[in-house]
Amino acid sequence: MTKIRMDFVPCLLIGGLLLWLVTLAGDKYLENAKERYETQKISAGKVGGQATEDTPLVESIDEMKKHDVFCVITKDKDYELYHMEYDNKTWYALKLPSGEVVCVQNNYAGSKKLDDKTRRTPVGRIVSFDIPDELAKKLDKARGLTFSDRTFYVDMYGEWLKAPNEDRVELVVTWGGLLLFLTGMIGSHMLGVKIGIFPPAFPKRKKTEE
Repeated sequence: MTKIRMDFVPCLLIGGLLLWLVTLAGDKYLENAKERYETQKISAGKVGGQATEDTPLVESIDEMKKHDVFCVITKDKDYELYHMEYDNKTWYALKLPSGEVVCVQNNYAGSKKLDDKTRRTPVGRIVSFDIPDELAKKLDKARGLTFSDRTFYVDMYGEWLKAPNEDRVELVVTWGGLLLFLTGMIGSHMLGVKIGIFPPAFPKRKKTEE
């Protein structure tokens, strides 16, 4: 049975300590990120926030282009139900009262249900953007709609933070912790060998005389 050399024990402890610190840091990051996400607010009238009495109400793309910010009262109650993932972002398609369809990044917390048939969108602004074919095809597949203008999207998300991706954080913590564990264990032993407190990991065998 293979025994662990005693000089490796403190090195294992150092690697384990680094692994524990990485795990602790990952848990703390998730805790803080969740708190920031759950307590965040966007002021009314700001992009991504709820509209105010002063927020221009628009019904068409032409009207959108006349204002820096605006909101829409739409009967397209499904626009927040169907989303499309592209380039690590979530996109929506909003049908305007004019019948035109625009690409939107939407902050659900900034919208408001007015009645069973209508919803007021968050405050939005136009952002120049060439909508790719892939995103347009996803819209057609999801809702059978076509974007009326593919030279921009409407930012109704603003500075709203996204919910932390726990799976991604755990993956980074796992691989980062493993890397630091190995680095700490091997590095501390190499340092110990260099300063003379540990024997070499692979001592040279003496040649036997013939």
